[in-house]
Amino acid sequence: MADVAIHEAGNFRFIQGGYFSMAVAALSGYELHRVRFRQPQPLEDGFRKIAAYLQGKSRPLEALAACELRSPAPLKRSDFEQFNKHYIDLLVSLGFSGQPPYPIGRSNLAPLYNPPAEPSLFAFSYTTPIDQKSAIRPVDFFISGKPENIEGQPGEGYGGTDVSAEGLKSKAAYIVQALRQRVVQLGAEWSSITTSQIYTVHPIEAVIPSVFAGSGLTNTGLTLFPSHPPVLGMEFEIDVRAVSRELVL
Repeated sequence: MADVAIHEAGNFRFIQGGYFSMAVAALSGYELHRVRFRQPQPLEDGFRKIAAYLQGKSRPLEALAACELRSPAPLKRSDFEQFNKHYIDLLVSLGFSGQPPYPIGRSNLAPLYNPPAEPSLFAFSYTTPIDQKSAIRPVDFFISGKPENIEGQPGEGYGGTDVSAEGLKSKAAYIVQALRQRVVQLGAEWSSITTSQIYTVHPIEAVIPSVFAGSGLTNTGLTLFPSHPPVLGMEFEIDVRAVSRELVL
């Protein structure tokens, strides 16, 4: 199990991962706000707009806790590695948290319809102090997109290439279990999830009554993006979050 670290400057803790963290959770006294761009922004332009937005909210750049990306197409693993290095270089050049262990959470997908011409920013989440007049609430968190890849086994997907109804249920159940473990590891509550996002090009009707309803994810609705996970060979990806406020920029 990966370690949990504290990003004091950003006011959140995170589960260490690779080029992005597996999950983030706001520290005591802070909450997460999510902002979606009305239209996806090219990567560098998007990060510059995030910097300006955070400055306008009197928040440091370190407060950027998670970002959601859109890609033109799924990549081979070697190309995804190169993209990640470019992503980190861009974060560092613009003053964001870009030193290992990388604290910022991330989701990424390649839309099946109307994909962007270049890697783009779709949304971001940041920490901000809680209004002291507010009632005590559960911990806010963002769990990074999790496909069916098996941890520690690069290129290996749970359930192999089976994308039948039973195969998809198996993949989804495996992913949900991993997401649950991350929520628990952060000291947060699964029942406080405000949104669940599913990324796949396959039908999910068989998965809804079994895996999603059984895990409580249907309680707040499901957001389906017909799309590919960012790496070739993966078929199903999910992220979940619990945030106190959302808006469109």
